[in-house]
Amino acid sequence: MGYSGWIIVAKGDDTLAKEPAVAAHGSAVLAEYVRGDWRELWLNDRWGVRPSPAVAELVATTGAPAMAIYVMDEDCAVAYGATPSGRRWEGVFSEEAATAYEAMPPDYHRSRAVADALTWAEEAGLTCCPPEPVETALRDGWYSDLLERFGLPEGVEVHRAQ
Repeated sequence: MGYSGWIIVAKGDDTLAKEPAVAAHGSAVLAEYVRGDWRELWLNDRWGVRPSPAVAELVATTGAPAMAIYVMDEDCAVAYGATPSGRRWEGVFSEEAATAYEAMPPDYHRSRAVADALTWAEEAGLTCCPPEPVETALRDGWYSDLLERFGLPEGVEVHRAQ
């Protein structure tokens, strides 16, 4: 079995993990990565908490677009994104596996998810790319493929003293 739980991707510094909007997704940070001005936080599992309980609150806290990704055994994931302008989007990574996990959001359409993800990236000030790589990342790839397409640098793990 692989990792299951929430991954938060948001602009922020080393205090981001302490925000209540992050804690709503999990009570402990298992791993943290710096991606330029962005953070990627892997949280302990909160089974059954979907859609994201607080991605809009996270956006309000940071003043920037944010994404909360629910991962299931590292086989598939559902992303919930939001922006300060109020736009929201859902994207499914590894759709075939998500169907097997019965994790597909109701009325999910990949074409709409691609367009919404590109709008999210534009509002985040990230590199916009053609729709095809975003569609591939959603259909057959992983959330990190999407972040790469949007120009986020590779994550550098943060090690904190215990």
